[in-house]
Amino acid sequence: MYTRMGHLLEDRRIKLFRSRNLALRLTLYAVACVGLSVIVFVVYSPFRQQILLRVPMLQSLIMAGQKPAESMSPEEVFQYLHWTNCAACQLPVDFGFVMARSGNPGGVAHPDGQKLVCLDQFIAPVFNNCLVYSFGINNQWTFDEDMAQFGCHVYSFDPSMGAKDHNRTDKIHFFNLGLAKEDGQSPNGWKMKTASSIYEMLGDYHGRSTLVDVFKMDIEFYEWEVLPQMLQSGFLADKVKQLAVEIHFNAGDPLENYQKRIRILQDLESIVDTINSDDKHVGGFIRFSSRINPGLKRAITILGNKPDFVGYELTWYNSKFYNSPSKEGPVFPYYQ
Repeated sequence: MYTRMGHLLEDRRIKLFRSRNLALRLTLYAVACVGLSVIVFVVYSPFRQQILLRVPMLQSLIMAGQKPAESMSPEEVFQYLHWTNCAACQLPVDFGFVMARSGNPGGVAHPDGQKLVCLDQFIAPVFNNCLVYSFGINNQWTFDEDMAQFGCHVYSFDPSMGAKDHNRTDKIHFFNLGLAKEDGQSPNGWKMKTASSIYEMLGDYHGRSTLVDVFKMDIEFYEWEVLPQMLQSGFLADKVKQLAVEIHFNAGDPLENYQKRIRILQDLESIVDTINSDDKHVGGFIRFSSRINPGLKRAITILGNKPDFVGYELTWYNSKFYNSPSKEGPVFPYYQ
């Protein structure tokens, strides 16, 4: 009888153990699902910066969900470049769209000159009261003209055109000047200045505290020198609401070169606790578009000569100013 009771007690212990084990597994599974859901929500939410500022402990979760550039494989590099995050802007609009004739047989056309601007309420340029910096014109004025038609004052810069400073229209002001990481001259003799120096130079024209609604640059590889300087100086964080950049790569570059440039973009897009961090001027820009330059498809060495693109149009808005109108005046008429 005692043996039978012993077996019964042992059976009950086994069943209890299995029951507890199952409950533990279910609990761990639920916790994992909730944690993954939080990470996914924060990564892809257009309000992720605001969320992280209010709940700083989520910063570790979001960083756990992102792979550092230094660890990316060639395939992951290009996945990152193609990532659009388009849900972050509800009303993206092209300014300066034209069709450019391709050199391919048959004359296939491709879009050129355009930049995407987010017209979501409170991040959109204020209609008839906005400021645009446009670097890299190459005699292609469509973006600048469209922004001027929107009512913005546009300051255009390109030292490669050989043109003197002039007012193209009453709203488009051209300067024979290039953007660089420091003031001075380029090796070919172009006059160059930092974004901060240019802003200070133009302070008497547009005001010394006015935000740049759209900062556009297409400066043929100089972006990799300029962006880190603009981040570290605080100019991007403090003065720029939207940023539109054509980024460039060399098809034959080693993986390390790609990773270094992806690191610059990750710094721009990084999640920073600006309340507790000593680094106040890095990150906080939310990507809302990534589009290929269709004329820059090449055989990529690090992909085993598989074709992909070495030019991308990336656009971001500054989460610091999202939902925070900075000027009085009418918003985009769509909202009225």
